Amino acid sequence: MAIAEGLGVEKIVVTYGGVRAVDGVSIDFRAGAVTGLIGPNGAGKTSLLNVIAGALRGAGGTVRLFGEDVSRLSSDARGRRGILRTFQTARTFERLSVVDNLIVAQPEQRGDRLLTALLRPRSWTAQERAARARALELLDLFGMTSHAEVRADQLSGGQRKIVDYLRALMANPKVLLLDEPSVGLAPGVLERLSQDLERMKGAGVCIVLVEHEMEFIRKSCDHVVAMANGSVVTQGSFETVAANDDVRAAYLGRR
Repeated sequence: MAIAEGLGVEKIVVTYGGVRAVDGVSIDFRAGAVTGLIGPNGAGKTSLLNVIAGALRGAGGTVRLFGEDVSRLSSDARGRRGILRTFQTARTFERLSVVDNLIVAQPEQRGDRLLTALLRPRSWTAQERAARARALELLDLFGMTSHAEVRADQLSGGQRKIVDYLRALMANPKVLLLDEPSVGLAPGVLERLSQDLERMKGAGVCIVLVEHEMEFIRKSCDHVVAMANGSVVTQGSFETVAANDDVRAAYLGRR
């Protein structure tokens, strides 16, 4: 398999109790593009995302980031290299404000280092101000500036999804893995998300989108990969994939 421009997975295998949830999957995900992963429940999509992010160690296969083999790196090490993700159920720091939920994701904060905070408080404060300004700018993209000081445990499910997404952006992703981001989002917010994916794509980010909402896939994705039973069924444009008989059988149970 040719090395991907952005992210590449080759012959990924994931097993649970002897059952192959992911069965030798190889996919190239281009930088500056949105690739959709579709398929029925149990197709292996989230397991594949977990392997890419380093949250799950596969039984076989290789993950490459811009040609570098990152298969043995921890999830934290992959995050520092730019592989960031969101989750089906949004994860937030419940007792922190919305803006602080974003600020904690800012990489290489000097304030995290005790000696720097004690000996060079001015540089720490300046960086914190810059991080806060960036967090507020991101919140403004989704009309959430008024929620900046609201505690995360006071948010709706859809608002938590957006905070989860924006926290990933604060960490300057090179690869952004999105697991069913449309769940709980109002149509207007979903449209803003689609527009922001275009912005991220234009910045050269490699975006992988696991999603069941087909209209969102159609509007957002440059390339679509259909999975079923742990394997790739087909891939191509949305129209090509949607018309495939095997994809229709996997979703509808008939050809």
